[in-house]
Amino acid sequence: MTEKFDIIVVGAGILGVASAYYLQKNNPDKTVLLVDSQPDAGQANTAMSAAAIRNMFSSSTNQLLTDTSIDFFRHIHDDLKFDLTLHLCGYLWLLSEQQFKEPSVQTWMQRMEANDIAYRVIEQKELQQLIPGLVCEFSAEDEEAALMHLNNVDYALFGAECGVLDPSLLVQFYKSEFLKLSKVKPRFNLRVDSLLLEAQPSLGLPGEPLVWQQKQVTGIRTSQGNIHADKVVVAVGPWTNTLLDPVGIPSYVKAKKRQLFMVAASDHPPLEELLFTKGFSDTGFIPFTILPSGGVYVRGVPEEKSFWIGCADKVGRAYKYTMDEEDYSGERAYYENSVYPVLSKYFPAFANIRPGNMWAGDYAYAVDAIPLIYEHSGVLVVTGASGSGIMKADAIARIADALYRGEPKATLYGGRTIPADSLGLTNRKVEVESVLI
Repeated sequence: MTEKFDIIVVGAGILGVASAYYLQKNNPDKTVLLVDSQPDAGQANTAMSAAAIRNMFSSSTNQLLTDTSIDFFRHIHDDLKFDLTLHLCGYLWLLSEQQFKEPSVQTWMQRMEANDIAYRVIEQKELQQLIPGLVCEFSAEDEEAALMHLNNVDYALFGAECGVLDPSLLVQFYKSEFLKLSKVKPRFNLRVDSLLLEAQPSLGLPGEPLVWQQKQVTGIRTSQGNIHADKVVVAVGPWTNTLLDPVGIPSYVKAKKRQLFMVAASDHPPLEELLFTKGFSDTGFIPFTILPSGGVYVRGVPEEKSFWIGCADKVGRAYKYTMDEEDYSGERAYYENSVYPVLSKYFPAFANIRPGNMWAGDYAYAVDAIPLIYEHSGVLVVTGASGSGIMKADAIARIADALYRGEPKATLYGGRTIPADSLGLTNRKVEVESVLI
């Protein structure tokens, strides 16, 4: 007997599970099946995320997607009393004078002002008072700093409406809300091998679908047999090409490995003092901080008295067409040889301390670093979040649902709207995002 559903959502990371929720909520008469190869929702790249949230983007589109999503997360946490371990500790971009004056940074600030994205400029003197353990200037005799091309810290951009949360709890919220509405139990530990592409209508000819026939994706081929649906939603991040390529549907994404390293602050008084830096927010710990050189960033985790250290390396870190198993493994030599030398120069409190744990995952990059949400031959593609899927998840899922329902506009949390097809391939209306981490 052939199984048939109205909608199949492939991928139960944050984008897939949020999309499943809104598709079921706004289409209550439809059957929505959520499937994933992992034992539960949110256990692949979502679980590997630094799980930071910011609305400080350079493109108006990303500002809208993140600002409304963060507002909804605050609603979940504050009004619905669903614990997300949400801390609005802020984001802190450290910049040299030359970086601060670059046209791209000035345009970034102008767009934030135009779109009411809150931020403020902090100059070096105030910054040193707020973070005494930060080295802001390197002397001309500092050969190491010169060799690594380290920039001085002259300014910082601080966004108070940014912060961090627990991605597993956010996934659990969407999953639990989906389960309250769904008539269909999700299927985990289910590997999707390919999409089913069939002729419409089938004539029973050998080799169908033939080039002159109409073609439609009608379901998925899995490790447990074929499952059919009127619409298949592909929300699998770095594995997007694996499913779309064999049936000839374009994706325009590529993967890049990103790593995180956990450094314990307990038993290291200078590090613990740095972790619980006060003055930026009511949370009482250091903002998510991006150094002005090397792409290195620092995320405080007060619950475990530790830091998560990452790096947004660009040239030198290979793009990949799809994700491999090795992309889940952190590279200790990468921390020691690339990240640590930069980190310890700006924050000497990290000197001679090595990570106790490490992990990795992949970003699914779009060419303009704006998400891709579009329909093609029976597939609704949700991808290309470029490493910021968690912080855009609510808006992305609402847009996917609006596109499915044929609505011209998607209404985001708080009432702001966006054309439902503006993140697609044909009528794409976005600016290229320049503020990537």
